[in-house]
Amino acid sequence: MTLFDILPSLKGVTVTRTFETATWGTPLRTAGTDVVAGDLSLRTESLHRKIAFYIDADGEPICQSLCPTSVWFPTLVTRITSVIVAHGRVVVHVDAALPLHSALLDLAFPGTHLAGATTVDITVVDLSRHRRTLHAEVPAHLTVTGTVALALSPVITPRTPDLRAPLRTVTV
Repeated sequence: MTLFDILPSLKGVTVTRTFETATWGTPLRTAGTDVVAGDLSLRTESLHRKIAFYIDADGEPICQSLCPTSVWFPTLVTRITSVIVAHGRVVVHVDAALPLHSALLDLAFPGTHLAGATTVDITVVDLSRHRRTLHAEVPAHLTVTGTVALALSPVITPRTPDLRAPLRTVTV
């Protein structure tokens, strides 16, 4: 027996989620099953590009392969290549290489209904076979080739100069 059997009025209810701008780096919102940054539909853009892309602070897509490694973007959108669900855990393989020194803060599945979602341990495996795990909400039905948006955080803070250290000059 499901909750819908007990309370049939819930069948017409849609489930949405909110996105913390501090976590995602750009204002995101839901529009039906999709996730939108400004006017950009992440699912539609993912289907159009077919390769991973970052979202900048203005909600504009930036191709991952053209990005210099010195520039940091907290939101990466890519495609799911494989999903394994077993024993209360989910392993999602993605079609992108995550920045090496990054942690996974949150994830979203644009284009997927949240009704019936559960909170489980999700491990994301990138193209370099690096793994990152977090405890988050996963939809009841995930689709291979579906879109996944990842909120990333650098684990190594950018170096700031030590003002107490003597200044070094190089003459040529």
